[in-house]
Amino acid sequence: MKALVEEVNTVQRRIKVELSAVDVKSAFDSVYRKLQQKARINGFRPGKAPMNVIRKMYGSSIAYDVADQLVRNHLFSAIEQQSLRPIAAPVLETMDLPKEDNDYSFSALVDILPALKIEGYKGLNLEASTSEVSDADVERELEMIQRRHAKTKDAEEGTAAGANHLVTISQKAKVDGEEFPEFTFESVPVELGKKYLLPELEDALTGMKAGEEKELSIQVPEHVNDKSKVGKTAQCTVKLEKVVEILLPEINDELAKDMGVDSLDALKTNIRDRLQRQAEGAKRSQLETAIFDQLSASNNFEVPPSMVDQVIDSMFDEMEFQNDAQRKAAKSNEDERKRLRDTAKQRAKNTLILSEIIKSESIQVNDDDFDSYVKELVGGAQAGKELDAKLIESIKASMGPHARESLLFKKALDFVIDNAKVTESAART
Repeated sequence: MKALVEEVNTVQRRIKVELSAVDVKSAFDSVYRKLQQKARINGFRPGKAPMNVIRKMYGSSIAYDVADQLVRNHLFSAIEQQSLRPIAAPVLETMDLPKEDNDYSFSALVDILPALKIEGYKGLNLEASTSEVSDADVERELEMIQRRHAKTKDAEEGTAAGANHLVTISQKAKVDGEEFPEFTFESVPVELGKKYLLPELEDALTGMKAGEEKELSIQVPEHVNDKSKVGKTAQCTVKLEKVVEILLPEINDELAKDMGVDSLDALKTNIRDRLQRQAEGAKRSQLETAIFDQLSASNNFEVPPSMVDQVIDSMFDEMEFQNDAQRKAAKSNEDERKRLRDTAKQRAKNTLILSEIIKSESIQVNDDDFDSYVKELVGGAQAGKELDAKLIESIKASMGPHARESLLFKKALDFVIDNAKVTESAART
């Protein structure tokens, strides 16, 4: 056997395997012997038909079996001989069928990891929103809880619509004498006083009573779909169909108990803790995105195609499907795979970047790290409670073998962030 390696690109090698006529004849003989053992030929006992009869009957149809045996017996030996380290199954290229007593060759593409040296991961300049939670943030959450627990009742006849009323409205509109569909609707409920409506419409509705209509003019804003109408005046007729009062509960201990906690103070603490975790998660996501953006831009390298395909498969595994048949069909749909390829390629590149940082900095995960990681993951659901040791072990077992890898990548990102200059800015509201 002779093996030759050609560099296709930085992440692929073509290996060509050349076999002598002796190797080919040995494979043919092996296939013939297997056929002889299984053949059922009239006039001969099972497995006793002469080899010349077997050759005559099957000689024209066994080339595929011989080719398969030659590839299986020699491809991986050739890869090992050439010290290649494939990251996925080699892809066999188009090949001719072998002929008995002739030399034979075939080739395969082998994906390998690129030779990497990631530069510039220390001292990055990163920006992210602050993770601080203010009292105003907590109050806004309380108001949202209050509104979710609100009740409604029909307003008394003759009630003038205003703030904290839920009104049902219909509207017809024309621009330049033609109907304007974007401002035309029927029986839409909306709460007044929350700036959900355009100012002209909100002003017109305020003080109206159920059953009343009003003519008004509205300047068409920029956010409409029909940009040819922007800046023009829409002539509208709005009808107030119904007025409903919104009955808000008081923000007190009783509301907190409805939420499953003992007091308003405890509810505020829970809200602050949850908002803090969300803010820290958002900040972390921004930092990670900035890290990968900067390191991808400053470290250009190719990603093995098979690695991208593996990531695409995992992305389909993360999606919701009605059944496994739909998932399988999606995975084999080339248009769907193409749609995900750029994102998958970036994810694969991110993984290679982190893997190289882990290797360069000798980052490791020990049992204490893993225990702390699990406690952090379940901390939100078990806030304020002592986590049972058996529960920790059970969670660790259920997380599977990839959990330590995820923690390893997290520690690599921690290292980059700890060695970066992080600038915080006020979060956008």
